[in-house]
Amino acid sequence: MKSRYLIAFVLGFASTSHGALLDDWSNDDLCGWMESAATPEYIQTEVLKREIICYGGVEVSSLPDDKLVTSGVGTTFPSPDPSLIPVTTNDKDKSYSY
Repeated sequence: MKSRYLIAFVLGFASTSHGALLDDWSNDDLCGWMESAATPEYIQTEVLKREIICYGGVEVSSLPDDKLVTSGVGTTFPSPDPSLIPVTTNDKDKSYSY
C-alpha cells in the first residue's frame, strides 16, 4: 500500500506543465528582444502570433511615417551624426613610428 502512495507522489512531481513559455511576457518584453542582434526563433514566432508591431524596442500601434524603415533591399539605418565621427590626422611628421 505504501508503494502505491509513493508512486502517486512521485508521478505528481513528474507530470508535465501545460502552460506556454511566453504567456506571462508582455508585448514590450517581446519587442525588447526583437531589438537584439540574435533574436531566438521562438520569440519571433510569438511576436508574429500576437501580431505585434515593434519599433525601438517597444510595442507601437503603427510605424512612424517620418522615418523610412524599409527599402527594396531591406532595412535601412539612419546615418550617424557627423559630429560623432573622429577626425583622422596625418602622423608622418611625428618622430616615432609603430
